[in-house]
Amino acid sequence: MFWLAHAGGLLGLMQAAQILLMYIAPVRQFGAWPQIVLAGLIGALLFTPIALVLDQLFGLAAVTDDEAQSWRYRILDDFAAMAPPSVLTWVGLNAARHLRLPALGNAPGDATLTAFFGGGPGQAAMGADPAPEPAPGPTQQRTAEAALTPPAVQPSPGTPFWSRVPPSLGRDLVALTAELHYLRVETTRGNALILYPFGQAVAELAAVGMDGSQIHRSHWVAHGHVVSIHRKGERVFCVLDNAATLPVGRRRHASFVARLSRARAHEGQSRPPSAEAPAS
Repeated sequence: MFWLAHAGGLLGLMQAAQILLMYIAPVRQFGAWPQIVLAGLIGALLFTPIALVLDQLFGLAAVTDDEAQSWRYRILDDFAAMAPPSVLTWVGLNAARHLRLPALGNAPGDATLTAFFGGGPGQAAMGADPAPEPAPGPTQQRTAEAALTPPAVQPSPGTPFWSRVPPSLGRDLVALTAELHYLRVETTRGNALILYPFGQAVAELAAVGMDGSQIHRSHWVAHGHVVSIHRKGERVFCVLDNAATLPVGRRRHASFVARLSRARAHEGQSRPPSAEAPAS
């Protein structure tokens, strides 16, 4: 119980600090890694007095000679001891998600490693000969054409969200997905994981006129890349032209279909999408 309280409390505070820092504009300018380190330091600082209380509750203060020290010295002493391992642990936990490492070979377990480290099907294994690319299907052809065609509304280059997206991904946005305090950005050229608030990114896209909808508490899609909307049991799903299938929240379903219908009508399409029929 003692160590569970320490580990859970410290990780919880670092997670909370990370989320709060994402909403502070000056801090976001520092980049992902400084934010992660700062969140680790803040979490360790906030947890230090809690750790001293836990020592008292579990009867360990006398064993560590804490009772003979002033409370100011005890806080500084515990923080100095706790901060380095806390920051290293927090950086390590975030590195597995933030870094997109390739698979390490062609063993049967490579698919699991690739999925864990965020590698996509387009990333070749280290030391392995690249496999021949299959002939592009209709969906791949549409995606390739879209990559060469600018979106209907080009977001402002000065938008904070776009400043965090790698330029190599282009600006033809397909979807956004929230992953804890990270944001998965999908474009016609690939995807990347950035440290940015999902809600703020959605608000910025709406402000610059991007034609899209938030279909779920964790997903946003661009209307121009929606292929179909279909129902499976009680759930509704949205299929995109990059072969991704994302869930549609019950409360957002009706408004999403209405907005998508208006967008397609504006484009001159005769048949708007429904919950049972393809969107295009």
